[in-house]
Amino acid sequence: MPILFLFLLVFCTHTVWSQSGSMIDQIKAHTSGTALWWAGHNSWLIKSDSLLVSTDLLLEPQDRIAPPPITAEELASELDISFVTHAHGDHFNPYTTRILLEQSTCIFVMPESCLPVARQLHIPEDRIRVATPREPFEVKGIQVNPIRAIHGNANFAIYYEANLQDCGYLFTMGGKNFLQPGDSYLLEDHLFLKAVDVLFFSPTEHNTYIDRSVIMINTLNPAYIFPQHHSTIQVTEETRFWAKGYPDEVKIRLSQPLKDRYYILKPGEKITIK
Repeated sequence: MPILFLFLLVFCTHTVWSQSGSMIDQIKAHTSGTALWWAGHNSWLIKSDSLLVSTDLLLEPQDRIAPPPITAEELASELDISFVTHAHGDHFNPYTTRILLEQSTCIFVMPESCLPVARQLHIPEDRIRVATPREPFEVKGIQVNPIRAIHGNANFAIYYEANLQDCGYLFTMGGKNFLQPGDSYLLEDHLFLKAVDVLFFSPTEHNTYIDRSVIMINTLNPAYIFPQHHSTIQVTEETRFWAKGYPDEVKIRLSQPLKDRYYILKPGEKITIK
């Protein structure tokens, strides 16, 4: 029995694959099927066959606990679509965006609330696709359903400057539905969704924290569950409400079947989506 258990542990397809080579080398080498990598914070790289998309890229070294596992310069020639949820600098990062603007041909998908920053960065109109909550569209063959997002703040309060144009995204790649809620409190918009295969969620004080994260996970019952917005930015008294995440505290409250689908990745780690 111990030998059989070891065999299953090594070859199980729902575990994090062993890491070989740099993150950019792994991305370039992936040419078939669907895989994702976490670059820290809300930064995900998702590749289905030859199409590579990202969410809320934050590849600026400043204020991070450790350097990012990939640089914007390395990523630029590979990236097809950069999804942006809102205009805060840890999600629509000027440092990262300037490099992508100069060295890539990627399309930037963003809500209208991000356009002032996009103008400051001089992103051409033909590289911007504006997303409006609850108005689905298609970009480069990907079906995208923008989801409303209501930004939170310290002390579990709704952010004073919360913008109803901000959004998260439910998008389909490789036949799987990925949900990136962005920075948002738990909304019925999330709970009404059907067939979410891959869930990214933010267990921070200014997002869905612990109890509401559990509600979201239990309701959506996704096949893959990934906490984000944690273990990336230096935590201080000023940043704690948004830089400190509670992924372990969420996991302990889940049923065993959901725990088996729950992955707390380290920056740079890859997982293959089956």
